[in-house]
Amino acid sequence: MIHDVLRTLRQRAHQILITTHWNPDGDAVGSALGWAHYLRASGHQVRVLFPNAPSMPLQASPGFRSAFVAVAEHEPNGVSELFERAEVHFALDYNTPSRVGALLEPLVAGFPGRNVLIDHHQQPDGLFADQYSSTAKGSTSEMIADLITADEGWGSVDPACAENLLMGLITDSGSFRYPSTTAQTFSTAARLVEAGAQPNAIHARLFDANPLSRLKTFGYGLSSAHLVAGNRAAVLSLSASDLERAGYVAGDSEGLVNWGLSVAGVEVSVLLREDAAGLIKMSFRSTGDRDVNEFARAHFAGGGHRNAAGGASTAGLSETEDVLIQKLTQWLA
Repeated sequence: MIHDVLRTLRQRAHQILITTHWNPDGDAVGSALGWAHYLRASGHQVRVLFPNAPSMPLQASPGFRSAFVAVAEHEPNGVSELFERAEVHFALDYNTPSRVGALLEPLVAGFPGRNVLIDHHQQPDGLFADQYSSTAKGSTSEMIADLITADEGWGSVDPACAENLLMGLITDSGSFRYPSTTAQTFSTAARLVEAGAQPNAIHARLFDANPLSRLKTFGYGLSSAHLVAGNRAAVLSLSASDLERAGYVAGDSEGLVNWGLSVAGVEVSVLLREDAAGLIKMSFRSTGDRDVNEFARAHFAGGGHRNAAGGASTAGLSETEDVLIQKLTQWLA
């Protein structure tokens, strides 16, 4: 657990590589950059490798443009060398190598050094030598703060580290409204603000700097919304043509699925998004005890958390929606 992770770091300075999942969200970016800032301040040599670029607002996170950060999609030829140089690899905010994309998956799975997992998703892969894995935690960023506390290292937390970690807390907790938010979450947030994080700056960067394409994407998605399964589930969809008309860029649909839960009586909301190749990406959100992690795993090759999960389908958009409605109706009956 925590002390197993720290034991290796306390021995000496290491060459460290940090990776996170494909389509990195606020918690993935925040935990990776926050941990990198802390480890660098502690004397380690650190590189951060994102599988692909996050949304434009997340690229404005403190440190993202630094020389120690790379995006595999943009620099594929240098990826293997980063793994070869590393002695310790931290896998943040994902539970299995399949989450990092085709380029990085074999490198994560075959890493010969110390493979360390820090994550809050269910059913972590057993390949990691050391694990700090807890589904009780609302974000990986909060878990990084736990590691810093156990390391008695708050004196090494600078504003850049604090701001990234607080961003992860805010985004993965739905601005502190999800059930996984605890008193400890608020205590950690307070400590990060004391260390220099600015909640107003994070909010402005993430939520008040939208491109017009994001508003148009939300418009198409919200206009598609309809209720199924006895009005207990909301389904939203975005076709490839919708995305083209909206001028969609990566990250524009983030958060859209949550709007389905704002309808009175809705327990589950699902967003279906068709990419240019015809693959249907699926986002699931739920309230209370409705476990969309198990639902996504059972029917759509997905997974995640009890109340937030993802999935995919290779069938067409209409066919996927038909199957989804059938499964939702059976599940929620």
